[in-house]
Amino acid sequence: MVTTLLPLTRLEGAAELLDSQNNSDEEIRENLRDLERLNRYFGGVGIVLSYLGRMVGPYLRSPITILDVATGGADIPRAICRWARKRRLTVTIEAIDCRDQILAAATEWSADFPEIRLRRVHAPPLPYPDGSFDYVISSLFFHHLSGTEGVVLLREMARVARRGLLVNDLLRGQLARLLTAITTRLLSGNRLTRHDGPISVLRSFRPPELRRMAIEAGLADVRLSRHPWFRLALTAALSPVEPPAHFTI
Repeated sequence: MVTTLLPLTRLEGAAELLDSQNNSDEEIRENLRDLERLNRYFGGVGIVLSYLGRMVGPYLRSPITILDVATGGADIPRAICRWARKRRLTVTIEAIDCRDQILAAATEWSADFPEIRLRRVHAPPLPYPDGSFDYVISSLFFHHLSGTEGVVLLREMARVARRGLLVNDLLRGQLARLLTAITTRLLSGNRLTRHDGPISVLRSFRPPELRRMAIEAGLADVRLSRHPWFRLALTAALSPVEPPAHFTI
């Protein structure tokens, strides 16, 4: 039992099947739907909406502009739109990804959300002028990057954000790897989901690693917090905001 709780060395350079060019449209779409369910039931959406609500808190006037980096199927932008509509807030979301198959699915599923603009971008870097958006977010993407690439992307996110940024990703650990493997097999028959889930955990960062990356990127007022189901969030306020109601590491 002790070994299941010890941290793991990061598995850098391992390939995830989603990153392959040989996946069928059907497999991609099934995988994206699986990720949407996992985000909804295991905290990904909740983390983003909680932090966004706190960051937006003093600035509830519309409109609010958001950049979502590596949006995947755009489930997070759609959740933000529903959240904003309930609060009668006007949001505009630029949702970017680098793969045509994924963008095609995201475009179809976001047809009822004119607030969302999808664009093909390979990040980092980010092709926007300084201060282009109020907030910049990224969910389940940083574990795809090397430490150096993560530093560059954090620097770029801070550059194009006016008020704050959020990174929402997995927390590496033995227990997280084991439970992710079990969960993905119980919830899905998709080979991408079953393979990539545990690999994603092994490729993810620990809090000290992510903090060092943020420091190297030149970020100030950085907060890291753990969340249920092995989630890790990094926020950086670029304007004064209420601190998050989670334990800070």
